[in-house]
Amino acid sequence: MSRFEPHAEGGGPRRSSRGVLARGACLALVMAASTAGGAPDGAKSVEPAGLPRADDWPFRPLAAEKPPAAGDPEWDRSEVDRFVFQALSARSLAPAPELGRAAWLRRASFDLLGLPPRPEDVQALLSDGRSDAAARASAADRLLESPEYGARWGRHWLDIVRYADSDGFAIDAERFTLWRYRDYVLRSFNADKPFDQFLREQIAGDEIDAGADGLVATGFFRLGPYEADNMVAEQRRQDYLNEVTNAVGAAFLGLTIGCARCHDHKYDPIPTRDYYRLQAFFSPLDRVERAAPLSSAELAEDVWLGRDAAQSKLERRRSDLATFRAALRRKVATAAGRPEGLASDEELDKALADGRSFSGDEKKRHEELKKQVAEYVPPKRYADVAVSIEDAAPGKAQPTHVLLGGSVTAPGEAVEPGFPSALRSCQEPGAEQLEEAKKSGRGRRRALAAWLTSSSQPLVPRVIVNRVWQYHFGQGIVATPNDFGRNGSGPSHPELLDHLARSFVDGGWKLKPLHRELVLSRAYRTSAVHPDAARAELIDPQNRLLWRANHRRLEAEEIRDAMLAVSGRLLPCGGGPGFYEAIPEEMGKTFPFFEWNASRESERRRRSVYIFQRRNLVVPLLEAFDAAESSESCDRRRSSVTAPQVLSLWNGALANDLARHFALRVLGEVGTEPERQVERALWLAFGRPPEAEECQLLAHALREKADRYRVHLAEAGGKAGIVAADLAAITDICLVLFNSNEFIYLDG
Repeated sequence: MSRFEPHAEGGGPRRSSRGVLARGACLALVMAASTAGGAPDGAKSVEPAGLPRADDWPFRPLAAEKPPAAGDPEWDRSEVDRFVFQALSARSLAPAPELGRAAWLRRASFDLLGLPPRPEDVQALLSDGRSDAAARASAADRLLESPEYGARWGRHWLDIVRYADSDGFAIDAERFTLWRYRDYVLRSFNADKPFDQFLREQIAGDEIDAGADGLVATGFFRLGPYEADNMVAEQRRQDYLNEVTNAVGAAFLGLTIGCARCHDHKYDPIPTRDYYRLQAFFSPLDRVERAAPLSSAELAEDVWLGRDAAQSKLERRRSDLATFRAALRRKVATAAGRPEGLASDEELDKALADGRSFSGDEKKRHEELKKQVAEYVPPKRYADVAVSIEDAAPGKAQPTHVLLGGSVTAPGEAVEPGFPSALRSCQEPGAEQLEEAKKSGRGRRRALAAWLTSSSQPLVPRVIVNRVWQYHFGQGIVATPNDFGRNGSGPSHPELLDHLARSFVDGGWKLKPLHRELVLSRAYRTSAVHPDAARAELIDPQNRLLWRANHRRLEAEEIRDAMLAVSGRLLPCGGGPGFYEAIPEEMGKTFPFFEWNASRESERRRRSVYIFQRRNLVVPLLEAFDAAESSESCDRRRSSVTAPQVLSLWNGALANDLARHFALRVLGEVGTEPERQVERALWLAFGRPPEAEECQLLAHALREKADRYRVHLAEAGGKAGIVAADLAAITDICLVLFNSNEFIYLDG
């Protein structure tokens, strides 16, 4: 078997038993191998297991079917597994073998934290003498309690709600305190805030008295791109309302409701009138910055340091002015025959006004210092304000009309706020609040939030549970997470999705118990390698039924964070304004309306979720590995294989710098013996016990490299040849590990 044998779907190479040469194939070789087949989009699939597809399925109430008995002890342990096993059995498909503990922990660690497992955690799990179920459950609980969980799952949510720190378009102006919304999201996930509350705060945090957090949460309405200039005001406002309406439909309801803006939806029962009735909930909105004091939870170390630095800068300017004025006051006193004293401020100002007592340079310097103090503005990034919205005063909101052809110049029938008519099963919740809002002119969004989070709402819990499933299994039960309608993929396991959604609501809308149930399931523990893959692919080519695990490449942020983690450079989660990653100097000069100045090195060691997210300039490494497009809701990351990825990981400054730190870590932990070096490096990079063959091969390569570097340094006149050669050699090995398939793919 080829050491670089591609998977049939192009999702990454199959692993052979040939050690690091197969597991560590260079990304360039993956590119060549992956041309054997393109990964399917997943939007269209054959009907799995012969399950009927009802066109109105998304709008029906949640079903309450009991999990079927699997008839197999291995698959009867959880309700999730019974549904999955039933679908497999219906198509005579046998599942792939189960993952071992180390491979499972690596998968769960990346899925829950976005970081590789520490070697000591893997070793602890491998040596845990309890039952396998108890050992894995304990490990899952530890992962879910980590503060890094919020950074990982907050990033998923930021993709969905189109988060960025700037406006986009030509100017791409900064939204100075929008980072507070990002930190609110991360805190909410870490605290396992009930999802219904999380949703209500974003839709109507200012109307349900949720405090400063509620104002920050309504930044949801300020996340999309926005053109502040060069547009007729009426059109600009309509574009904003359209963007918000589309985002609410996609993020919370999983519907392409924006397709009904100009005409009735061509696939789903969403008439144009319903589009504008939903939009009417938002028609009173004004984009504003509202006073919202920073809470103790937001005042992370980076925020304190930033605020302190800003205050210190102002104090320095005041001190410089006071010192210079004291010298001038002494000069005035001396001229007045009082050499031992100081003139008063009034005397100084009078002398400065008549201009006879001082030189032109002295007066100029005094004016410069006064101006520096007077014009100093504390950095807006640390202001006690929230990027938010507020409703216009009652009676001041513009009426909402059905726009003929979607044109703001062709208003048709006036409409009131209303819930989509297709969801007749849950019209009652929120209806009373909506009637009150229509009468008072206040509380429209509170009524919408009540409707979205009602216990009879079928779409919202289906959509969020499907998103969680997707991020754990590589594709959703509905493979088109923002489109549950007829033009989407349809559900592969509709009964399972409804079962999970109902359990989710009954359990208090909590996400962490759902994560725990999924990562401990036998379906999740399935290997990506199947002994009879050829036959299974004929029956279910897109693996909708989960007869094996999906090969998955790490997302862009995971790759960067993993390199930071294994090199020992990653700083713990913090918070505060985003930092600027180092990028090529010429890139920072590309756009005339803003500067990209790299933050200090210590800030750039933070997780990628804290990078300042500018719409018009994406960090090259993240862009190469398919970072989310923030102009609209990103329901799932695409996974391409391109030449810039190789260049980023082989030649990129960050990868090479972190490979050097990785090498320094290895040298510091195990010394200069090649066998110990490669063993430690493999443990750190791959989170598993190294194999004897790969250790032997790498140690041999390491010695050869070190010898060549010594010769080269000696010829160049280097005096520290041994130390420098050892470091250079192990750095090269560490860079190879960063570029290996096993480092950037989740297989197992």
